[in-house]
Amino acid sequence: MFKKSFLIAIGFLAAISISWIAIFGMSTHKPRGVVVLMYHDFGYSGNPSIINAEVFDDQMRALSENNFNVITMEQYVDYMEGKIELPEKSVLITFDDGYSDFYEIAYPILQQYQFPATNFIIVKSTDEPNPKQLPHMTWDQMREMKANGMSFYNHTYDSHKMINTTDNKDPMLANYKEGETSELYRARVHNDLQKAHELLVKELGEQDNILAFPYGAYSDELLEVMKELGIKHAFTIRPGVNERGGDGKLPEGLYYRVNAGLSAMDGEDLIKKITEQY
Repeated sequence: MFKKSFLIAIGFLAAISISWIAIFGMSTHKPRGVVVLMYHDFGYSGNPSIINAEVFDDQMRALSENNFNVITMEQYVDYMEGKIELPEKSVLITFDDGYSDFYEIAYPILQQYQFPATNFIIVKSTDEPNPKQLPHMTWDQMREMKANGMSFYNHTYDSHKMINTTDNKDPMLANYKEGETSELYRARVHNDLQKAHELLVKELGEQDNILAFPYGAYSDELLEVMKELGIKHAFTIRPGVNERGGDGKLPEGLYYRVNAGLSAMDGEDLIKKITEQY
């Protein structure tokens, strides 16, 4: 009799525990971080190095059908700063450079699936359009998209270039020009990043100064300039999953991105690629 009563009591306590978890959302595991996807522009079908509209649509469909939680940049920052929690399978979609085909191709597809996305724009290419370059988005297009869930951040004003350095050609933002002193370098980078952010705020409204490194390149000195400017969050092009507090392999506030902008990567392949990051 005692044994039977004891088992009944244990079962009752287990039921209460399960109910408590269900009601109050308690969990024995933590969210597994956020995978940030990276895209650039859209190319012709069959080019494996540049994604096309059909494959991008297939990728977005796969995210939707596999119940991925596509978040905004604001949610991502709030999560990383400990202000909110996110469910597992959270994904942030980012584009680089600000090409007009984001408006013409990506935006309608993203709207179809009700997904937000961020584009890191080369601000001068929008502010002073160059007919010799690939067309970039206009401020009016960005204002329209921002009203519908898209966001736009800093990819420099005019430092998305390779330059001659002492020994080689290297990314302009993270390296000294030939003969450039530390003082001149810091002033150049400070002015470029500040100008880009000020124009973004002027045209699109108040927002955080968030940066994507051109070519994924950064240096200790660049990180110091960013700190002076209040840039707390920046994105590389190294693959990985982003966890709050980091993994110790990247400086604080720097994040991994997974290159998904490949026409050879269909929706099924994308899901596999995301899963591999964990």
